[in-house]
Amino acid sequence: MSTSPATTRSPIQTIPIPHEIIEEIETFEDEVARVQSGDTPMDVFKPFRLQYGIYGQRQPDVQMIRIRVPFGGLNANQLRQVAEITDTYATGVGHVTTRQDIQLHFVPLPHVGTVMRKLAEVGLTTREACANTVRNVTACALAGVCPGEVFDVTPYSKAVADHLLRNPLNQSLPRKFKIAFSGCKQDCALTPIHDVGLLAARNAEGTMGFKMVVGGGLGSTPRLAKTLREFVPIEELIPSIEAMLKVFDNLGNRKNRSKARMKFVLDKLGFDEFSKRWKESYDSMIQSGATKVGLIPGLYPDDPPLIMPAKNGNGTSVQSNGHGSSNGSQNGAATSSEAFTAWGSTNVVTQRQAGFKAAALRLRSGDLTTNQMFVLADLAERYANGNIRTTINQNMMVRWIPDNQLAPFYDELVAHGLGDPGAEGVEDIVACPGTDTCGLGITSSKGLARALAEVFPAGKTPDDLKGVDVKISGCHNSCAQHHIATIGLHGVGKRIGDHVAPVYELHLGGQVDGTPKIAQLIVKVPAKNVPAAVQHLLDLYRQTRKEGESLPAFINRTGKVQLKDELIPYTILPSYQDDKEFYFDWEGDEEFSVEDLGPGECAGGALEMIDNRILEAEQELYQARLLVEKHQYAMAINKAYRAVVAGAKAILVTEGIDPNTDADTLKEFDDMIKAKGLLQAEYHNVADKFGDLGTKDASTDFTQSKLTFAKGFIDVCRTVTEQIGQDLKLTPSEVGAEGTAPSTVAPSQPSTAEDPEVYDLRGVSCPMNYVKTKLKLEMMDEGEQLEVWLDAGEPIRNVPMSLRNDGHKVLEQKPMDANEQHFKVLVEKVEG
Repeated sequence: MSTSPATTRSPIQTIPIPHEIIEEIETFEDEVARVQSGDTPMDVFKPFRLQYGIYGQRQPDVQMIRIRVPFGGLNANQLRQVAEITDTYATGVGHVTTRQDIQLHFVPLPHVGTVMRKLAEVGLTTREACANTVRNVTACALAGVCPGEVFDVTPYSKAVADHLLRNPLNQSLPRKFKIAFSGCKQDCALTPIHDVGLLAARNAEGTMGFKMVVGGGLGSTPRLAKTLREFVPIEELIPSIEAMLKVFDNLGNRKNRSKARMKFVLDKLGFDEFSKRWKESYDSMIQSGATKVGLIPGLYPDDPPLIMPAKNGNGTSVQSNGHGSSNGSQNGAATSSEAFTAWGSTNVVTQRQAGFKAAALRLRSGDLTTNQMFVLADLAERYANGNIRTTINQNMMVRWIPDNQLAPFYDELVAHGLGDPGAEGVEDIVACPGTDTCGLGITSSKGLARALAEVFPAGKTPDDLKGVDVKISGCHNSCAQHHIATIGLHGVGKRIGDHVAPVYELHLGGQVDGTPKIAQLIVKVPAKNVPAAVQHLLDLYRQTRKEGESLPAFINRTGKVQLKDELIPYTILPSYQDDKEFYFDWEGDEEFSVEDLGPGECAGGALEMIDNRILEAEQELYQARLLVEKHQYAMAINKAYRAVVAGAKAILVTEGIDPNTDADTLKEFDDMIKAKGLLQAEYHNVADKFGDLGTKDASTDFTQSKLTFAKGFIDVCRTVTEQIGQDLKLTPSEVGAEGTAPSTVAPSQPSTAEDPEVYDLRGVSCPMNYVKTKLKLEMMDEGEQLEVWLDAGEPIRNVPMSLRNDGHKVLEQKPMDANEQHFKVLVEKVEG
């Protein structure tokens, strides 16, 4: 709850709610009533709820409410209403997202309709902040005041957001659709990672318009957008976007959710054909009489209109509004000149309008309390023009602060816990809510962000880390945009025996400014090792960098292989018996678990199994090198052998083969690569390459030759596995193998609906049961049926869903026994 007395707060000004919005909210409330009475199943209610911007949380019976904030623009009155709602119906803490929305958590479902009404009273909505719609339209928080902007993109981002909100074209897309506007070449709004990105430009005649890029996105399959039009005149902006939505609506994959984003349409068609389809859609709209929406420059000011502040703030005398003293405001004295200078150097931008500053407020993990919201609303009115912007880095920004009012403005921020330096810098770590509230979260991204404060202390950023950013996502969905960070992390779980540990994939070298680049996955690090691994990376950079070399340049020059070798020691996960601490997440009181995440994607699980075995191989080889340094040659050879076995097991996953012994592993591997024509002949008969592992008389040269062979073998296996997609297929052309031609496998005998072939996979765990089923179906003709027998638990939860995602039909699924320990699943083959 807020600690500020309600009597000192400025009154909230409300407006009548339009009739159609009231009807919309009443529809939602009626559906809530049906759910609570049991008339509507929760599974039916979920997609309906998402359309209204309401998510379920991992905690039962409470909701996350996502408030749309187009271009990040709020006024003080709206922020006060959000604060009041947060205080009354949520937890007293709001969360700013990387899409400039504001999220409220732990709202009971019966209160959601009331929250919607209160938001509508100040011109805000949750509508289409979730679901398969155009999500919140984002823009640079400095738009309109940025010294380097081509022009202010605010009115155009607002116009597009308003045009698409509740637009019939936007109600049932194949998947979510994201749009961003940037006003300068620095591209603060990150247009390359959006379905449609619009970068302000002027043509040779000086006419205003946009460079339009399309097909970007992050998540489990990150893509950078490609340029569709070098210049879109302002009047063609909305029809150009509508034409893109129509292409996506018609051609997007509605069967497989994991391949439904627009980037996959572009992949499937190829860019030339994709562009052609867009042009046909655009021309058809114009020829059918669609109006080129007349967005005339200058007619769309900020909402509310910008008020040019007087030098003392907003043109009125500076008065205390009950939220902190204004002592010293007239002369601009700050409580600490050193602290003020540090804050100003990281959080303040000089506007292109002389005499004014824009100040970013650093919100820790994007969170701020209701009291801080009330304070910020008052300060924005008292020292600026009453407008606030949320930023894509989970902060808030106040613009139009007169130069001579910056110091007292800072004093009041400090008094309310909002004066932290380092906004938008390396210590300002971006983190999604993770397992705090998100139903998809795997790890505690906020907990790790706080743990990394030891590596990146606030206000103490060294000059060599300027421009570096850290982003942490609690799962692969990349809500924190870890793929484009200098240092990006996303959470996964890793099972060792009966226990699962929180682990992070470490991605390095991502960027948008300059030449956009998706970060490379380097290693997987146990959560408790992440701070040490990141510190080692920084130490290595400072020890071996070239003169004037930035961390991103160092990462690019050093390369993935060398960085992985350096970080391998931090990837080792002890057993639960050896160190239980590794099996508790940051700030976690209970042992880590992923049981409440629902069904998993088996293809992803198979890829993770492959990655884990390649990592195991690299860890064994690392230990072999350490043993050589200690002259323990026989032990080093043994470790090199273990590395080879792990590499071979990684390749065998693609065939659904998981032998129990080393001898069987190497035999199956050798048979496979010879039959398929995979790998060079030097990697055939690998068991013979090591000879007697029991020898104690290995020489330095002999041992080194074994390590050299093992390293080459693992490098080849890594190269092979890095080219494997969700289809888990290996082909000689992918691997660049020489010699033996691939063998052909005779298809299975046709199976009819009356007599489907039975495939007994009881006792086979995930994801190998899925891989075996997938391979079996590949040998069948379209329309043939396969009856698969699976165990209860993960197999029956995961395998049918993954087969549906592959496009096959799951015709039947039923228990085989009264205790429901085993299940029959009838699948019909469908060609992809």
